[in-house]
Amino acid sequence: MSAQSLEIRMTHLEGAYEQVRQRLNGIDLRLAGLEQKIDTTREMLLAHMDERFAAVDRRFESFGQRFSGLDQKFLWVIGLVLVSIILPLIQRFVPHG
Repeated sequence: MSAQSLEIRMTHLEGAYEQVRQRLNGIDLRLAGLEQKIDTTREMLLAHMDERFAAVDRRFESFGQRFSGLDQKFLWVIGLVLVSIILPLIQRFVPHG
């Protein structure tokens, strides 16, 4: 094998190496751009979700403010219903003195 042939092969390998390096740099740039787009989209999605959850929280708060007195009334009604069911049962099964 002659020195000239070896030199041609080395030049060819150097050219191929340069092409591989350029392609890898291009891939790196594209991946960096994709990563930036993903991060931006993620941030937008999180902000949108925060807005939605805040809206739902406000709806529940307004619902709770409207019906806060209902909770107390509901407990009284349930208590009266239970007493009206249990009291006749107690009177029936407990012997009168």
